[in-house]
Amino acid sequence: MPLIDESNNLLDTDLMSRVAEKFSTKDGLIIDNFGNQWYMWRSDGLESWWRFFEETIDAPMGRRLANSSCDEEEYLLNSLELDFTGFFKKKKSQNALIKRWEIHGWGIPQLTPPSFDSLGLTPLFAGIMQADIERINSKRYRMLWEEKTNQTAILTLEESNIPITAAKPSNSISEPGQSLLLELEHGWKIDGLSYFLLPIGLFKRLQKSCSGLVANIGEDDRNSWPEFGDGFLSIAIASMKLFIAGEELFLAADANGWLDSCNAYFGSRGYSSPISAKSLDKNGGIELKFRTIPCLAITVGHLAGAWVRCEGKPVNVSVDRVEKFDIIQLKSKYEIS
Repeated sequence: MPLIDESNNLLDTDLMSRVAEKFSTKDGLIIDNFGNQWYMWRSDGLESWWRFFEETIDAPMGRRLANSSCDEEEYLLNSLELDFTGFFKKKKSQNALIKRWEIHGWGIPQLTPPSFDSLGLTPLFAGIMQADIERINSKRYRMLWEEKTNQTAILTLEESNIPITAAKPSNSISEPGQSLLLELEHGWKIDGLSYFLLPIGLFKRLQKSCSGLVANIGEDDRNSWPEFGDGFLSIAIASMKLFIAGEELFLAADANGWLDSCNAYFGSRGYSSPISAKSLDKNGGIELKFRTIPCLAITVGHLAGAWVRCEGKPVNVSVDRVEKFDIIQLKSKYEIS
């Protein structure tokens, strides 16, 4: 009998092909066919990141997350993906909606009653679902969500006549690269773990929504980061804490090690990959140069976490923009002779 690779039998080749057709990768970014950038998140990792974020920003943020995801999905739906007319419009819309959620790993949506099954953050996917229904019905709604189980949520929608400005783009457009090739199992799993794709613009909108909030960050910690506001700090610190608490193998003993590890880990998740690295001192200081980082807070926070994991001591982070390049410096928080 021929030998059979059980891992290959688990792969969802149809899903892999659809993802490769819609998404590409370039410079460590994941880019769709319209030039929008995306992150690949592990579902349990996003849950942990959210807990760190709310602890740091020191405020309940579920509604702001829902609004941010709703606005971003509304903008993305200018692709006309859910727009249908004529006979069987509702059935066509439902089928297109299911395919849209499936290709991103979001779960299973249902128009009647408005609900969804998902392994991710309920407010985030409630906001996405609201935008989807508003697009299909060409109406605006006030939305409440209710969690029936840890995976199932139902939306309550009340039609609204309040005029709302259409969502504007939150990011610049990127040129496509090479097809995104992932070994995906059914349900958007990789090695048995659930993942999904989320638009980077969602996190930029979330950062903007933090305007006016004062995060629970001490003065000593604030001095270790660039002064980009408490929204940036909270997202970055949550990302740093997530990486420090994670299980990912990240080895970087020198500049070349940083390049290799960043390309392998950060690039595969859409955080952007550095194009050069140089050592700054004998205490592990490193400078990384990027062509573009769509959401600085997420990438810089993960880089800071990687540095702490490598060096075993607190980090000082600086960010600069030089000749259209993003320059990130990671050094020891305290002077070491």
